[in-house]
Order: sequence, then structure tokens, then C-alpha cells
Amino acid sequence: MNITLIEDEPMVAKRLTRFVENICQGKASIACFNTLDDAQDHLANKGTDVLFLDLNLHGKDGFSLLREQLAEPYHTIVVSANTDRALEAFELGVLDFVSKPFTQERIQKALDRYLGAHFKGQCQKLSYKKHNQLHFLLIDDIQFVQAAGHYCEITTNTDEVILHDKHLDKLMQILPSHFMRVHRSYAVPLNEIASVSQKSGAKYVAHLASGKQVPVGRTKYKELIEVLGS
Repeated sequence: MNITLIEDEPMVAKRLTRFVENICQGKASIACFNTLDDAQDHLANKGTDVLFLDLNLHGKDGFSLLREQLAEPYHTIVVSANTDRALEAFELGVLDFVSKPFTQERIQKALDRYLGAHFKGQCQKLSYKKHNQLHFLLIDDIQFVQAAGHYCEITTNTDEVILHDKHLDKLMQILPSHFMRVHRSYAVPLNEIASVSQKSGAKYVAHLASGKQVPVGRTKYKELIEVLGS
């Protein structure tokens, strides 16, 4: 696991680094920076999995930094004293919000969220980059999500297709609980599914309210039927 820390208070950075090292027990590569500018090349080229980000870096607007980082392929965990903005951060799609001062146990919980397959986020809108500009998409405007290699293609309710830098596995960790992985390559908000049918050869399909069809994996069919019937 590759972890990047961005924290401008030396003592806090040292404490956070020590806690992460203790938790990972030598199984993670950890890089620490005191400004986002210093970290940019590392974030772009070193394959970061998790970013620990302070929201007050030398007086810069922490949330403008946060919105930009959430469009990237890695997960972001905020470490901040601005606890009054935690809900806003979750709604934007952070994996976790750790308040200062923090304990090793709290950092452990944050990393467990990254490793845990059953954690579901509270994200209400996704940030993404298009033509070098940052854009936002409301979660309620998503029709379905399809894996596209290391990225995702998000089809909106207006049939626009948006390329997102996060892999489907990572995107599922921050999307709300009404999103279900119905196939290894597809995720759908349950409220978009009108019906499910079986095709020939033990193939299953979810029929969406828009009229589109999304494949359903054989191992997911029974679970989907149970969820829709509950």
C-alpha cells in the first residue's frame, strides 16, 4: 500500500507518520509532504492508494484542495481540526474524516475503512476532471457505472458518459448504500432498476427505468432479487 501524508505542522506530521508505520508494520510505503505543491509530482507518478490530507495548509482554502483531490484515483482521508465541516467532506466523497487531536486507534479505523469491503460512503456528489477543469456530478443524477480498465464510465440520467479516474472498486467504497455492484463491471443505484429478467444461457439482465439494460452476474442475481423484494 502506498500512502501519502500532507501536513504542514511538523509535530503532527511526525505523529501521523509514526502511527501509520505502527499500523502497517512495514507493509506500506509512506511519503510525507508539508504542501500540496510539493506532493503533486509524487501523487501523479507514484501510484498513491491513500492520501491523508490536512485542510489548512499554510492558510490555503482546504476545501478547494479537497475537491480537487477527490477527483483523483486514490482515496482521501481528511485529518483536520475543522470538525464542523466533516459532514460536508463526507458528502463530497472523502473516505474518512479524522479530527485533531487523533489517536493511533482512530487512524487504524480510517485505514480499516480503506481495507474493508463492507464500508459504504455518504457521498452526495462526485468531483471529476474534464478538459483540465473540475466538475461536479450529483449522485442522484447517476444512471449506472461501468468499469473501464483502471477508470470508470459514469452514465448520467441524461445519457452523458463521464470518465472518472477512480477504479470501480474504489468508487463503490464512497458511493451510498443504495448503489449495488450487480456485475463485476457494473454498479447501479437500486432505485433505477425497474425489473430483472433471465436470458438464455443463465444470463441475467437488469432493466433500468431509462429503458437501458445492464448485465447481472450469476452470483449477484439472487442477492439483487432479495434486495429488490425487501
